[in-house]
Amino acid sequence: MATASSVPVIPHFDNTLGALLVGGMVATALWGVTCVQTYTFFMSCTTDRAWSKALIALLWVLDTFDTFLNCHILYFYLVTNYLAPQAIFFPVWSVIIHVAATSISNFIVRCAFARRVYRLSNGNIPGTLVIISLSLLDLSCGLAITGKAFGMQTYMQLDSLSSLMYLNFAAGTSSDLSVALALCYLLRGSRTGFQRTDSLIRVLMLYTVNTGLIVALDASAGMLTYIFMPHNFIFLGFYLLLSKLYLNCYLAILNARSGLRGKLDGPKSIHLSRIQSTMHWRNEVDLEQQNTESHPALRTSKSDGDATLQISPLDTNRKEEKHQEYAEAPGTAMVY
Repeated sequence: MATASSVPVIPHFDNTLGALLVGGMVATALWGVTCVQTYTFFMSCTTDRAWSKALIALLWVLDTFDTFLNCHILYFYLVTNYLAPQAIFFPVWSVIIHVAATSISNFIVRCAFARRVYRLSNGNIPGTLVIISLSLLDLSCGLAITGKAFGMQTYMQLDSLSSLMYLNFAAGTSSDLSVALALCYLLRGSRTGFQRTDSLIRVLMLYTVNTGLIVALDASAGMLTYIFMPHNFIFLGFYLLLSKLYLNCYLAILNARSGLRGKLDGPKSIHLSRIQSTMHWRNEVDLEQQNTESHPALRTSKSDGDATLQISPLDTNRKEEKHQEYAEAPGTAMVY
């Protein structure tokens, strides 16, 4: 008869395999959105430089590789080890590499945002260095966790990396909030007082806030679940989404540029009939003015019974009356 100590421990699937499954499914759906947005970018990026297109292509390749890692994680735990649930206690190589892939992808996107901050601030080096420094700290922590995790035998040994995990989450969240706050401050200072331009700036600020808020919320959720529940995989489910949320937010801003330019440079329509009517009036007024200068009006009057010829200037009120006549006519637009 087997003793209690010899009975294999069966882990809870809801907060381990269940968290991985939900996180992996949402991450795969986000990869589909990334593909659509990447295609949209390349179809509409006629004015972008070659290095910008190469950057987006590199980010898409990294995101696709990250999706492959997610699929391998799910297949390894849910299919390969279907009859060996204890395998959930041992890290697979794809989980470890996923940390490095996420850190690299996020670092590239943050550098792209830091470049925008630098340009909008007219070369503010200290503010840009703060964002770059936090991004480098997040990248360094991610690569350090990846290197040390290959020496772990079980997930229980993650406790020895807890300080790096906390620093990684904190640096990433701080960097995202710094980017959002800096861009919002700079865009707010770029307002011109013109309604159409200010409306465009408000839309850009909304995109910026959404970018920082969505990514920061996901990173904060991963950090809090790791702090309070370090021995399950709920934090890992949030971590699977991190790079994909960041990349999709960045692509959304890039793809919104053409629509925002259309709002700013939208055409103004004027009926041709109105232009024709107004131009007819202007031609008539110009002709009348020329006649006034070359041929004064002749008027006759009687004085003491004799017919007297008087030469007097044309009544200047006629031009004003003509102007009023056309101005009050329906469907007439004044063009100057």
